[in-house]
Amino acid sequence: MLELQNPKDTIKINSESIEIQLTGPSGIQMKVTNYGATLMRLQVPNAKGKLIDVVVGLPKAEAYTSFHYQQYNYCLGATIGRYAGRISKGGFTLNNTLYPLKDEITLHGGNKGFDTQLWKVEEVVETDQPYVLFSLESEAGANGFPGTVKVFAKYQLVENRLQITYTATTDAPTVLNLTNHSYFNLDGKGSVHGNKLFIHSDELLETNERLVPTGRLLNVKDTPFDYTKPTTLHFNGHYGLDTPFVLNKGDIKATLFSETSGIEMQVTTNQPSLVLFTPQDFPQMGLRDHDTFTTFPAICFECQNFPDAPNQTHFPSSVVLPAETYVNEIGYAFKTS
Repeated sequence: MLELQNPKDTIKINSESIEIQLTGPSGIQMKVTNYGATLMRLQVPNAKGKLIDVVVGLPKAEAYTSFHYQQYNYCLGATIGRYAGRISKGGFTLNNTLYPLKDEITLHGGNKGFDTQLWKVEEVVETDQPYVLFSLESEAGANGFPGTVKVFAKYQLVENRLQITYTATTDAPTVLNLTNHSYFNLDGKGSVHGNKLFIHSDELLETNERLVPTGRLLNVKDTPFDYTKPTTLHFNGHYGLDTPFVLNKGDIKATLFSETSGIEMQVTTNQPSLVLFTPQDFPQMGLRDHDTFTTFPAICFECQNFPDAPNQTHFPSSVVLPAETYVNEIGYAFKTS
């Protein structure tokens, strides 16, 4: 049992899984858990001032630990590591040493990744910019990756924005690529079908039948993946997104807008890639308000380095050295019209 003192009752303890809820001055509210350093809920005002839960999640922190949920590997709202995205060839070579990984393509860090770890709660700060700071130590050899890595995940409410900051250090050369895996629905129900999507990207990474990058960059012009202007999402049959986009320079990397709620979400990041994922549906895995969702219920914005960068020398390097600090900054800002 973890024991934390909190006079404002923002922390609830279920076994070793802790729920922490914070509210920003603009009215935006978040709930996180130390299990997987996971964003459970994010409530923002719609055009009428009503709070909408724009993140898909489970009702309680302890539900994320259950086999019933984990067998589907949806990683709802979780921190992903050590390496977000797929890695080819069953491993990678670093400094002339081959590091075979325990999973063939090591999606989302592989089995027992960061999303299934119990993180330490370092700080819970309630100010006009409240935040939670989690930490995790991943030992050398975890899932085959070299180096003992110390990771921090900070969730902070700044005005109308959720700011997520991942930092990490290592005691030996390694590869690292973290992201947050939240699924967004700006109406809190139904589908993202009909939402307008903008991605500040002219290119995507070509992938093979296993969704591993081939190394080629493809121009999105005159393809179904051209979102260089706000474009209405239309999903035909089984068509959806599971696509790594190469981000252009500029502050806003993507936007999503729902005419129903009047909410627009703006995505910012310092990362070179954005993987967009739209599941066709959610299985019966204990979701909050499961029955209110329909086909293509949400969209996942995964801000990260390129998948398979350890095996593609012309991709941005994912190598982190002992003298360096890895930093991944992700912002989700909300406004209404």
